[in-house]
Amino acid sequence: QKTAYHVLWWMCHMVTSMDEKPLFIEIQQQVGAAHVVLPVEAAKDVTSLPVLVHPDRITVGSGDERVAYCFPDSFRVRPQSCSGLRWLEGDGLHLRLSVEEDKEEEGGREEEDGPDTVKPGCTRMYCGMCGQPLLKPTFRCKRALPLPSDCWQEAVAHSFCHKSQETQNMAAKALTPRQADILTGSGHILIHRTAVHGDNVEIIFSHDKKLLVPLVRCRRCRSQVGEGVISGQKNTSTQESSVSPGAIKLYLSHVTVQPEGSTCSPVAPGHTLQDSCLAQQLLMESESQYCLRFVVQDLSAQVYLLMWLLKSETRLMTISSDSSATCHSVLKILYLPLPRDGVNKLLLDSWGKDINVGQLSYPRDTCLHLVSHLVSSSCSLPVSLRNMNNFMVGFLKLKNLPIATMT
Repeated sequence: QKTAYHVLWWMCHMVTSMDEKPLFIEIQQQVGAAHVVLPVEAAKDVTSLPVLVHPDRITVGSGDERVAYCFPDSFRVRPQSCSGLRWLEGDGLHLRLSVEEDKEEEGGREEEDGPDTVKPGCTRMYCGMCGQPLLKPTFRCKRALPLPSDCWQEAVAHSFCHKSQETQNMAAKALTPRQADILTGSGHILIHRTAVHGDNVEIIFSHDKKLLVPLVRCRRCRSQVGEGVISGQKNTSTQESSVSPGAIKLYLSHVTVQPEGSTCSPVAPGHTLQDSCLAQQLLMESESQYCLRFVVQDLSAQVYLLMWLLKSETRLMTISSDSSATCHSVLKILYLPLPRDGVNKLLLDSWGKDINVGQLSYPRDTCLHLVSHLVSSSCSLPVSLRNMNNFMVGFLKLKNLPIATMT
């Protein structure tokens, strides 16, 4: 601890405290390391400013002007591991510390609710924007079954040594549920068309040849909650747009699923639920498609985003000078929005030819929200951490983590 204090003192005899900015900490849980950005800026005089690292806090200054950033009870560091000291204008003092493992916190984690929480019985689904019921009041689910990955057709096509008409027909078909079934996927739910409340939901057939599927919208707020699935075949550009869909795909990021009798509000607060659902879906798609890079496009195949997932377990923590703290478990993402210029176009063409790059199709509003949210998250990071290897750095929140009372 003594060595770390001396190094910090030497680094800080040209800095002074910035009271308005919080302390920023990025925690890499897999390696037990924390990247700390201390809000200090260049001083106008030569007065030295002591910065002391303790296991439970970091203090800046001395006497009446001392500012203490106290860590939550569940977070501790090793002062003697201090390294990587550097001061960057606009950010402050950067340093790296080893993190003390909190076994109790790891054992007390709760698993995220996912599509597998859908169970047989009176399940209710609502528009996540306005709370409008999407299913008929008389609908009762008899079977809740998981869907295979989105690439199951390719797996079928490659699972047999000798191709036959039967296997080719199987790979060309789309899975559709029976009238009392709910099929759950990584980011969507499939239900039979007869389960949908016709007075609250409308199915729109577009005349745009680029739009390959009919859209499903909430009649009250006009937000898109899903898309139609033509029974017995995959959605392709050659199918007739006027063919009535036999199944409805509802996006988990746009609907709220609740058991009958639940007292929770069906309206998601802001975009919190959508962000969490998108992050969970990206992780599941990455595992099912065995890839970390994705091209994000809308339903008419217009590209909005190139994304590269960083799957290490990351937590972001901010601590203000009054020791109030926020902590989030996040999915860190490298991204390039709207690849229209020459360089991004070349990268898009390269990714399009790479079999290790997956494709994700969302409604246009979801694509715009994803771009907007990633850009906004980048702006919340310290300036020097907003870019990496010509990509922008952003994140999606997986969940908010409870913060213990400061001592």
